[in-house]
Amino acid sequence: MELPTTLSGPARLVTDPAAEFGAVRAEAVVAGRHWDLWAHGPEATDLARLSAGQPFGVRAESSELKGRAAPYLRRRHIAGRLEAAEVRPAGEGSPAVRAANWVRQKIERGASHLPDPVRGLFAGMVLGDDRQQDPATAQRFRAAGLTHLLVVSGQNVAFALALFAPLVARGATGTRLISTLAVLGFFGSVVRWEPSVMRAVAMAALVALARAVGAAPQAWPLLCGAVTGLLLIDPFLAGSISFLLSVAASSGLALITPRLIQWVPGPRVLAEALCTTLGAQIAVAPLLLGVFGSVPLVSVPANVLAAPAAGPAMTWGMAVGLPAGLIGDPAARWLHLPTRFMVGWVDGVASWSAAAGGPVLRAPGQSPRSPSGTRVVRMAGATVVIVDRPRPELAEELRTAGVRHIDLLVSAESTPRAARCAMSIRRLASVRRTLGPAEDHDPRSTGVWEPATARAGPVELRLEPTGRRLRVDVSVGSKR
Repeated sequence: MELPTTLSGPARLVTDPAAEFGAVRAEAVVAGRHWDLWAHGPEATDLARLSAGQPFGVRAESSELKGRAAPYLRRRHIAGRLEAAEVRPAGEGSPAVRAANWVRQKIERGASHLPDPVRGLFAGMVLGDDRQQDPATAQRFRAAGLTHLLVVSGQNVAFALALFAPLVARGATGTRLISTLAVLGFFGSVVRWEPSVMRAVAMAALVALARAVGAAPQAWPLLCGAVTGLLLIDPFLAGSISFLLSVAASSGLALITPRLIQWVPGPRVLAEALCTTLGAQIAVAPLLLGVFGSVPLVSVPANVLAAPAAGPAMTWGMAVGLPAGLIGDPAARWLHLPTRFMVGWVDGVASWSAAAGGPVLRAPGQSPRSPSGTRVVRMAGATVVIVDRPRPELAEELRTAGVRHIDLLVSAESTPRAARCAMSIRRLASVRRTLGPAEDHDPRSTGVWEPATARAGPVELRLEPTGRRLRVDVSVGSKR
Protein backbone atom coordinates (compact mmCIF):
# COMPACT_ATOMS: atom_id res chain seq x y z
CA MET A 1 0.00 0.00 0.00
CA GLU A 2 1.46 3.32 -1.09
CA LEU A 3 1.75 5.93 1.66
CA PRO A 4 1.17 9.65 1.18
CA THR A 5 4.37 11.70 1.35
CA THR A 6 2.98 14.53 3.48
CA LEU A 7 0.05 14.48 5.89
CA SER A 8 -1.62 17.54 7.35
CA GLY A 9 -4.81 17.88 9.34
CA PRO A 10 -6.59 16.76 12.51
CA ALA A 11 -5.20 13.85 14.51
CA ARG A 12 -5.81 11.97 17.77
CA LEU A 13 -3.33 10.33 20.12
CA VAL A 14 -3.75 6.61 20.75
CA THR A 15 -0.98 6.26 23.33
CA ASP A 16 0.68 8.62 25.79
CA PRO A 17 3.83 10.27 24.38
CA ALA A 18 7.12 8.80 25.58
CA ALA A 19 10.69 10.05 25.33
CA GLU A 20 12.86 7.79 23.15
CA PHE A 21 16.32 8.34 21.67
CA GLY A 22 16.25 12.11 22.15
CA ALA A 23 12.78 12.45 20.61
CA VAL A 24 9.15 12.04 21.67
CA ARG A 25 7.14 9.19 20.23
CA ALA A 26 3.46 8.20 20.28
CA GLU A 27 0.90 6.28 18.26
CA ALA A 28 -1.66 8.52 16.58
CA VAL A 29 -4.59 8.35 14.20
CA VAL A 30 -4.14 10.67 11.22
CA ALA A 31 -6.32 10.62 8.10
CA GLY A 32 -8.06 7.46 9.27
CA ARG A 33 -4.86 5.43 9.76
CA HIS A 34 -2.68 4.57 12.75
CA TRP A 35 0.85 5.94 12.62
CA ASP A 36 4.10 5.73 14.57
CA LEU A 37 4.55 9.46 15.22
CA TRP A 38 7.95 10.95 16.09
CA ALA A 39 8.77 14.55 16.99
CA HIS A 40 12.05 16.39 17.60
CA GLY A 41 12.89 19.85 18.92
CA PRO A 42 9.99 22.25 19.66
CA GLU A 43 7.50 19.81 18.14
CA ALA A 44 8.61 17.19 20.68
CA THR A 45 7.82 19.61 23.51
CA ASP A 46 4.34 20.25 22.09
CA LEU A 47 3.66 16.53 21.62
CA ALA A 48 4.87 15.65 25.13
CA ARG A 49 2.20 17.94 26.64
CA LEU A 50 -0.61 15.82 25.19
CA SER A 51 -2.20 12.66 26.58
CA ALA A 52 -3.84 9.63 24.98
CA GLY A 53 -7.20 10.42 23.43
CA GLN A 54 -6.52 14.13 22.93
CA PRO A 55 -7.06 15.72 19.50
CA PHE A 56 -4.39 17.83 17.84
CA GLY A 57 -3.35 19.15 14.47
CA VAL A 58 -0.27 17.81 12.72
CA ARG A 59 1.84 18.33 9.64
CA ALA A 60 4.28 15.48 9.05
CA GLU A 61 6.35 13.55 6.53
CA SER A 62 5.59 9.84 6.20
CA SER A 63 7.82 6.84 5.53
CA GLU A 64 7.50 3.07 5.57
CA LEU A 65 8.13 0.98 8.67
CA LYS A 66 11.63 -0.46 8.80
CA GLY A 67 13.87 -2.31 11.22
CA ARG A 68 13.25 -4.94 13.87
CA ALA A 69 10.24 -3.12 15.33
CA ALA A 70 8.28 -3.15 12.05
CA PRO A 71 6.46 -6.51 12.61
CA TYR A 72 5.47 -5.48 16.13
CA LEU A 73 4.14 -2.13 14.92
CA ARG A 74 2.17 -3.73 12.08
CA ARG A 75 0.43 -5.96 14.64
CA ARG A 76 -0.67 -2.74 16.32
CA HIS A 77 -2.24 -1.64 13.00
CA ILE A 78 0.49 0.94 12.35
CA ALA A 79 0.55 1.97 8.66
CA GLY A 80 3.89 3.78 8.69
CA ARG A 81 6.12 6.30 10.42
CA LEU A 82 5.48 10.04 10.65
CA GLU A 83 8.10 12.71 11.38
CA ALA A 84 6.24 15.72 12.76
CA ALA A 85 7.04 19.14 11.31
CA GLU A 86 4.27 20.83 13.31
CA VAL A 87 2.12 19.83 16.29
CA ARG A 88 -0.87 22.00 17.27
CA PRO A 89 -2.90 21.17 20.42
CA ALA A 90 -6.64 21.23 19.70
CA GLY A 91 -8.51 20.86 22.99
CA GLU A 92 -8.86 18.21 25.66
CA GLY A 93 -11.00 15.68 23.82
CA SER A 94 -14.38 14.18 24.66
CA PRO A 95 -15.82 14.29 28.21
CA ALA A 96 -14.83 10.64 28.72
CA VAL A 97 -11.25 11.33 27.58
CA ARG A 98 -11.02 14.43 29.78
CA ALA A 99 -12.31 12.52 32.81
CA ALA A 100 -9.92 9.58 32.31
CA ASN A 101 -6.90 11.85 31.82
CA TRP A 102 -7.89 13.98 34.81
CA VAL A 103 -8.02 10.92 37.10
CA ARG A 104 -4.73 9.65 35.73
CA GLN A 105 -3.01 13.02 36.21
CA LYS A 106 -4.25 13.32 39.79
CA ILE A 107 -2.99 9.83 40.65
CA GLU A 108 0.40 10.70 39.13
CA ARG A 109 0.47 14.01 41.02
CA GLY A 110 -0.27 12.29 44.34
CA ALA A 111 2.69 9.93 43.80
CA SER A 112 5.10 12.58 42.49
CA HIS A 113 7.01 12.75 45.79
CA LEU A 114 7.86 9.02 45.76
CA PRO A 115 11.57 8.36 45.12
CA ASP A 116 12.97 6.61 42.09
CA PRO A 117 12.48 3.79 41.21
CA VAL A 118 9.42 3.48 43.49
CA ARG A 119 7.54 6.16 41.55
CA GLY A 120 8.10 4.41 38.23
CA LEU A 121 7.11 1.03 39.66
CA PHE A 122 3.98 2.55 41.23
CA ALA A 123 2.96 3.98 37.85
CA GLY A 124 3.40 0.54 36.25
CA MET A 125 1.59 -1.43 38.95
CA VAL A 126 -1.37 0.96 39.29
CA LEU A 127 -1.67 2.67 35.89
CA GLY A 128 0.18 0.31 33.55
CA ASP A 129 2.55 3.16 32.66
CA ASP A 130 6.14 2.01 32.08
CA ARG A 131 7.51 5.34 30.81
CA GLN A 132 9.18 6.16 34.14
CA GLN A 133 10.86 2.77 34.52
CA ASP A 134 14.53 2.85 33.66
CA PRO A 135 15.87 -0.03 31.51
CA ALA A 136 17.92 -1.47 34.38
CA THR A 137 14.81 -1.79 36.56
CA ALA A 138 12.87 -3.45 33.75
CA GLN A 139 15.70 -5.91 33.18
CA ARG A 140 15.92 -6.63 36.92
CA PHE A 141 12.24 -7.57 37.01
CA ARG A 142 12.66 -9.70 33.87
CA ALA A 143 15.56 -11.57 35.46
CA ALA A 144 13.42 -12.21 38.56
CA GLY A 145 10.36 -13.31 36.56
CA LEU A 146 8.30 -10.43 37.98
CA THR A 147 7.60 -8.43 34.81
CA HIS A 148 3.88 -9.19 35.06
CA LEU A 149 3.73 -7.02 38.20
CA LEU A 150 4.64 -3.94 36.15
CA VAL A 151 1.44 -4.04 34.11
CA VAL A 152 -2.24 -3.78 34.97
CA SER A 153 -3.85 -7.17 35.56
CA GLY A 154 -7.13 -8.77 36.51
CA GLN A 155 -6.42 -7.96 40.14
CA ASN A 156 -6.53 -4.24 39.34
CA VAL A 157 -9.83 -4.71 37.52
CA ALA A 158 -11.32 -6.65 40.43
CA PHE A 159 -10.37 -3.94 42.89
CA ALA A 160 -11.75 -1.18 40.64
CA LEU A 161 -15.10 -2.98 40.64
CA ALA A 162 -14.93 -3.42 44.42
CA LEU A 163 -14.17 0.28 44.82
CA PHE A 164 -17.29 1.24 42.85
CA ALA A 165 -19.45 -1.56 44.28
CA PRO A 166 -21.62 0.80 46.38
CA LEU A 167 -22.60 2.59 43.17
CA VAL A 168 -23.00 -0.32 40.75
CA ALA A 169 -24.87 -2.55 43.22
CA ARG A 170 -27.97 -0.33 43.23
CA GLY A 171 -30.99 -0.54 40.97
CA ALA A 172 -32.42 -3.28 38.78
CA THR A 173 -30.38 -6.02 37.17
CA GLY A 174 -30.08 -4.19 33.85
CA THR A 175 -29.01 -0.99 35.59
CA ARG A 176 -26.32 -2.83 37.55
CA LEU A 177 -25.00 -4.44 34.38
CA ILE A 178 -24.80 -1.13 32.54
CA SER A 179 -23.12 0.54 35.53
CA THR A 180 -20.56 -2.26 35.77
CA LEU A 181 -19.76 -2.06 32.07
CA ALA A 182 -19.40 1.73 32.38
CA VAL A 183 -16.94 1.34 35.26
CA LEU A 184 -14.95 -1.22 33.26
CA GLY A 185 -14.86 1.05 30.23
CA PHE A 186 -13.74 4.03 32.30
CA PHE A 187 -11.09 1.95 34.06
CA GLY A 188 -9.73 0.76 30.72
CA SER A 189 -9.49 4.36 29.52
CA VAL A 190 -7.60 5.42 32.66
CA VAL A 191 -5.01 2.62 32.49
CA ARG A 192 -5.03 2.54 28.65
CA TRP A 193 -6.24 -0.32 26.51
CA GLU A 194 -3.19 -2.53 26.39
CA PRO A 195 -3.73 -6.22 25.49
CA SER A 196 -3.55 -7.48 29.09
CA VAL A 197 -6.10 -4.84 30.12
CA MET A 198 -8.41 -5.85 27.28
CA ARG A 199 -8.29 -9.49 28.37
CA ALA A 200 -9.00 -8.63 32.03
CA VAL A 201 -11.81 -6.20 31.21
CA ALA A 202 -13.42 -8.63 28.75
CA MET A 203 -13.48 -11.40 31.37
CA ALA A 204 -14.90 -9.04 34.01
CA ALA A 205 -17.61 -7.92 31.56
CA LEU A 206 -18.58 -11.55 30.90
CA VAL A 207 -18.73 -12.20 34.65
CA ALA A 208 -21.13 -9.27 35.02
CA LEU A 209 -23.23 -10.52 32.09
CA ALA A 210 -23.37 -14.07 33.51
CA ARG A 211 -24.56 -12.80 36.88
CA ALA A 212 -27.14 -10.59 35.19
CA VAL A 213 -28.75 -13.62 33.51
CA GLY A 214 -28.49 -15.75 36.65
CA ALA A 215 -25.64 -18.02 35.52
CA ALA A 216 -22.74 -19.11 37.73
CA PRO A 217 -19.53 -17.71 36.17
CA GLN A 218 -16.67 -20.21 35.78
CA ALA A 219 -13.13 -19.12 35.03
CA TRP A 220 -12.26 -21.37 32.08
CA PRO A 221 -15.42 -20.80 29.96
CA LEU A 222 -15.18 -17.08 30.71
CA LEU A 223 -11.55 -16.96 29.56
CA CYS A 224 -12.39 -18.87 26.37
CA GLY A 225 -15.29 -16.54 25.65
CA ALA A 226 -13.24 -13.40 26.31
CA VAL A 227 -10.33 -14.56 24.14
CA THR A 228 -12.60 -15.64 21.30
CA GLY A 229 -14.47 -12.35 21.31
CA LEU A 230 -11.29 -10.26 21.39
CA LEU A 231 -9.69 -12.22 18.56
CA LEU A 232 -12.80 -11.81 16.44
CA ILE A 233 -12.59 -8.06 17.00
CA ASP A 234 -8.82 -7.85 16.51
CA PRO A 235 -7.10 -10.96 15.07
CA PHE A 236 -3.71 -9.21 15.40
CA LEU A 237 -3.91 -9.83 19.15
CA ALA A 238 -2.82 -13.39 18.39
CA GLY A 239 0.64 -11.98 17.66
CA SER A 240 0.86 -9.86 20.81
CA ILE A 241 3.24 -11.38 23.35
CA SER A 242 1.67 -9.49 26.25
CA PHE A 243 -1.79 -10.77 25.26
CA LEU A 244 -0.56 -14.34 24.93
CA LEU A 245 1.23 -14.20 28.28
CA SER A 246 -1.89 -12.78 29.94
CA VAL A 247 -4.04 -15.54 28.45
CA ALA A 248 -1.53 -18.25 29.37
CA ALA A 249 -1.24 -17.04 32.98
CA SER A 250 -5.04 -16.89 33.29
CA SER A 251 -5.26 -20.42 31.87
CA GLY A 252 -2.83 -21.64 34.50
CA LEU A 253 -4.83 -20.00 37.29
CA ALA A 254 -8.05 -21.54 35.98
CA LEU A 255 -6.86 -25.06 35.18
CA ILE A 256 -3.62 -25.83 37.03
CA THR A 257 -3.80 -23.90 40.30
CA PRO A 258 -6.99 -25.59 41.65
CA ARG A 259 -5.46 -29.04 41.10
CA LEU A 260 -2.17 -28.09 42.70
CA ILE A 261 -3.95 -26.79 45.79
CA GLN A 262 -5.49 -30.23 46.28
CA TRP A 263 -2.06 -31.87 46.27
CA VAL A 264 0.11 -29.41 48.20
CA PRO A 265 0.04 -29.91 51.98
CA GLY A 266 0.61 -27.28 54.64
CA PRO A 267 -1.19 -24.13 55.81
CA ARG A 268 -3.91 -23.10 53.38
CA VAL A 269 -2.63 -19.53 52.95
CA LEU A 270 0.90 -20.64 52.05
CA ALA A 271 -0.33 -23.48 49.83
CA GLU A 272 -2.59 -21.13 47.86
CA ALA A 273 0.18 -18.55 47.43
CA LEU A 274 2.63 -21.18 46.18
CA CYS A 275 0.11 -22.92 43.91
CA THR A 276 -1.08 -19.65 42.40
CA THR A 277 2.49 -18.82 41.43
CA LEU A 278 3.22 -22.33 40.18
CA GLY A 279 0.01 -22.54 38.17
CA ALA A 280 0.72 -19.31 36.31
CA GLN A 281 4.43 -20.08 35.83
CA ILE A 282 3.80 -23.59 34.50
CA ALA A 283 1.32 -22.23 31.97
CA VAL A 284 3.53 -19.41 30.67
CA ALA A 285 6.77 -21.44 30.64
CA PRO A 286 6.28 -22.99 27.14
CA LEU A 287 5.53 -19.54 25.72
CA LEU A 288 8.53 -17.96 27.44
CA LEU A 289 10.79 -20.75 26.20
CA GLY A 290 9.54 -20.36 22.66
CA VAL A 291 9.83 -16.57 22.56
CA PHE A 292 12.74 -15.78 24.87
CA GLY A 293 14.51 -19.13 25.03
CA SER A 294 14.71 -19.34 28.83
CA VAL A 295 12.75 -19.17 32.08
CA PRO A 296 14.48 -18.15 35.36
CA LEU A 297 13.53 -20.72 38.01
CA VAL A 298 14.08 -18.06 40.68
CA SER A 299 10.75 -16.62 39.51
CA VAL A 300 8.84 -19.11 41.68
CA PRO A 301 10.25 -18.02 45.08
CA ALA A 302 10.38 -14.42 43.83
CA ASN A 303 6.65 -14.40 43.07
CA VAL A 304 5.82 -16.05 46.40
CA LEU A 305 7.84 -13.41 48.26
CA ALA A 306 6.50 -10.49 46.21
CA ALA A 307 2.82 -11.48 46.25
CA PRO A 308 2.04 -10.40 49.86
CA ALA A 309 3.12 -6.85 49.00
CA ALA A 310 2.28 -6.62 45.28
CA GLY A 311 -1.48 -7.12 45.61
CA PRO A 312 -1.92 -4.69 48.52
CA ALA A 313 0.34 -2.17 46.76
CA MET A 314 -1.93 -2.18 43.70
CA THR A 315 -5.15 -1.95 45.69
CA TRP A 316 -3.89 0.64 48.18
CA GLY A 317 -2.31 2.67 45.39
CA MET A 318 -5.63 2.80 43.52
CA ALA A 319 -7.61 3.60 46.67
CA VAL A 320 -5.47 6.51 47.88
CA GLY A 321 -4.08 7.61 44.51
CA LEU A 322 -6.89 10.01 43.61
CA PRO A 323 -7.35 11.47 47.16
CA ALA A 324 -3.59 11.98 47.44
CA GLY A 325 -3.57 13.84 44.13
CA LEU A 326 -6.50 16.03 45.14
CA ILE A 327 -5.16 16.88 48.61
CA GLY A 328 -1.49 17.21 47.69
CA ASP A 329 1.43 17.43 50.11
CA PRO A 330 2.00 16.88 52.97
CA ALA A 331 -1.08 14.64 53.30
CA ALA A 332 -0.14 12.77 50.12
CA ARG A 333 3.16 11.72 51.67
CA TRP A 334 1.37 10.21 54.67
CA LEU A 335 -1.23 8.47 52.50
CA HIS A 336 1.50 6.92 50.36
CA LEU A 337 3.72 5.70 53.20
CA PRO A 338 2.27 2.17 52.91
CA THR A 339 2.65 2.43 49.12
CA ARG A 340 6.31 3.34 49.47
CA PHE A 341 6.96 0.38 51.77
CA MET A 342 5.05 -2.20 49.71
CA VAL A 343 6.43 -1.15 46.32
CA GLY A 344 9.90 -0.97 47.87
CA TRP A 345 9.46 -4.53 49.12
CA VAL A 346 8.58 -5.75 45.62
CA ASP A 347 11.58 -3.90 44.18
CA GLY A 348 13.79 -5.44 46.86
CA VAL A 349 12.56 -8.94 46.00
CA ALA A 350 13.30 -8.27 42.32
CA SER A 351 16.80 -7.01 43.15
CA TRP A 352 17.58 -9.96 45.42
CA SER A 353 16.20 -12.51 42.96
CA ALA A 354 18.04 -11.04 39.98
CA ALA A 355 21.29 -10.90 41.95
CA ALA A 356 20.86 -14.45 43.26
CA GLY A 357 20.55 -15.82 39.75
CA GLY A 358 20.15 -19.57 40.01
CA PRO A 359 19.17 -22.26 37.49
CA VAL A 360 17.59 -21.23 34.22
CA LEU A 361 15.27 -23.50 32.26
CA ARG A 362 16.24 -23.31 28.58
CA ALA A 363 14.67 -24.59 25.41
CA PRO A 364 16.33 -27.73 23.98
CA GLY A 365 19.51 -26.76 22.16
CA GLN A 366 19.30 -23.19 23.46
CA SER A 367 22.51 -21.72 24.87
CA PRO A 368 22.86 -18.40 26.72
CA ARG A 369 22.93 -15.55 24.22
CA SER A 370 25.15 -12.51 24.50
CA PRO A 371 23.19 -9.31 25.18
CA SER A 372 22.82 -7.07 22.13
CA GLY A 373 25.73 -4.73 21.49
CA THR A 374 28.07 -6.99 23.47
CA ARG A 375 30.44 -9.84 22.69
CA VAL A 376 30.89 -12.49 25.38
CA VAL A 377 33.73 -14.94 24.73
CA ARG A 378 34.12 -17.95 27.04
CA MET A 379 37.00 -20.32 26.44
CA ALA A 380 38.95 -22.71 28.71
CA GLY A 381 37.66 -21.07 31.89
CA ALA A 382 38.37 -17.51 30.71
CA THR A 383 35.58 -14.97 30.14
CA VAL A 384 36.01 -11.84 28.03
CA VAL A 385 33.26 -9.23 27.66
CA ILE A 386 33.52 -6.56 24.94
CA VAL A 387 30.95 -3.76 25.23
CA ASP A 388 30.46 -2.29 21.76
CA ARG A 389 27.22 -0.46 22.64
CA PRO A 390 26.83 0.43 26.34
CA ARG A 391 23.30 0.39 27.74
CA PRO A 392 21.99 0.93 31.31
CA GLU A 393 20.43 -2.54 31.50
CA LEU A 394 23.51 -4.39 30.21
CA ALA A 395 24.84 -5.37 33.64
CA GLU A 396 21.55 -7.10 34.54
CA GLU A 397 21.45 -8.84 31.16
CA LEU A 398 24.95 -10.23 31.65
CA ARG A 399 24.02 -11.56 35.07
CA THR A 400 20.89 -13.14 33.61
CA ALA A 401 23.09 -14.79 30.96
CA GLY A 402 25.13 -16.35 33.76
CA VAL A 403 28.18 -14.09 33.59
CA ARG A 404 29.43 -13.88 37.19
CA HIS A 405 33.19 -13.56 36.68
CA ILE A 406 34.93 -11.54 33.94
CA ASP A 407 38.66 -11.88 33.34
CA LEU A 408 38.78 -8.99 30.87
CA LEU A 409 36.18 -6.27 30.34
CA VAL A 410 36.69 -3.98 27.33
CA SER A 411 34.72 -0.78 26.65
CA ALA A 412 34.86 0.07 22.96
CA GLU A 413 33.84 3.70 23.40
CA SER A 414 34.89 6.55 25.69
CA THR A 415 31.76 8.25 27.01
CA PRO A 416 30.23 8.86 30.44
CA ARG A 417 27.53 6.32 29.49
CA ALA A 418 30.20 3.67 28.83
CA ALA A 419 31.86 4.45 32.16
CA ARG A 420 28.57 4.10 34.04
CA CYS A 421 27.91 0.83 32.23
CA ALA A 422 31.32 -0.58 33.22
CA MET A 423 30.79 0.44 36.84
CA SER A 424 27.37 -1.26 36.85
CA ILE A 425 28.92 -4.45 35.49
CA ARG A 426 31.60 -4.41 38.21
CA ARG A 427 28.90 -4.10 40.87
CA LEU A 428 27.18 -7.28 39.69
CA ALA A 429 30.17 -9.36 38.56
CA SER A 430 33.76 -9.94 39.60
CA VAL A 431 35.99 -8.16 37.04
CA ARG A 432 39.77 -8.73 37.08
CA ARG A 433 40.78 -6.14 34.48
CA THR A 434 39.11 -3.33 32.50
CA LEU A 435 40.42 -1.77 29.29
CA GLY A 436 39.08 1.20 27.37
CA PRO A 437 40.02 3.97 24.93
CA ALA A 438 42.55 6.61 25.88
CA GLU A 439 41.08 9.38 28.04
CA ASP A 440 38.44 6.95 29.26
CA HIS A 441 35.85 8.36 31.69
CA ASP A 442 36.12 5.20 33.81
CA PRO A 443 38.75 5.72 36.56
CA ARG A 444 39.29 1.96 36.98
CA SER A 445 39.91 1.37 33.28
CA THR A 446 43.36 1.16 31.71
CA GLY A 447 43.51 3.38 28.64
CA VAL A 448 44.80 2.02 25.33
CA TRP A 449 46.80 4.77 23.56
CA GLU A 450 48.26 2.78 20.67
CA PRO A 451 47.67 -0.57 18.94
CA ALA A 452 48.13 -3.37 21.45
CA THR A 453 47.14 -6.92 22.30
CA ALA A 454 45.55 -8.30 25.47
CA ARG A 455 45.01 -11.88 26.63
CA ALA A 456 42.70 -13.79 28.91
CA GLY A 457 43.48 -17.49 28.79
CA PRO A 458 43.43 -18.59 25.13
CA VAL A 459 41.43 -15.51 24.06
CA GLU A 460 43.55 -12.85 22.39
CA LEU A 461 42.31 -9.34 21.60
CA ARG A 462 43.85 -6.94 19.12
CA LEU A 463 43.08 -3.39 20.22
CA GLU A 464 43.37 -0.43 17.87
CA PRO A 465 42.40 3.11 18.96
CA THR A 466 40.31 4.98 16.36
CA GLY A 467 39.50 8.41 17.71
CA ARG A 468 37.44 8.02 20.88
CA ARG A 469 36.73 4.33 20.23
CA LEU A 470 38.59 1.05 20.28
CA ARG A 471 38.46 -1.40 17.44
CA VAL A 472 38.53 -4.85 19.01
CA ASP A 473 39.29 -8.03 17.04
CA VAL A 474 39.08 -11.40 18.78
CA SER A 475 41.11 -14.52 18.08
CA VAL A 476 41.58 -17.74 20.01
CA GLY A 477 44.95 -19.39 20.41
CA SER A 478 46.72 -21.61 22.89
CA LYS A 479 47.01 -20.48 26.49
CA ARG A 480 50.49 -19.24 27.31
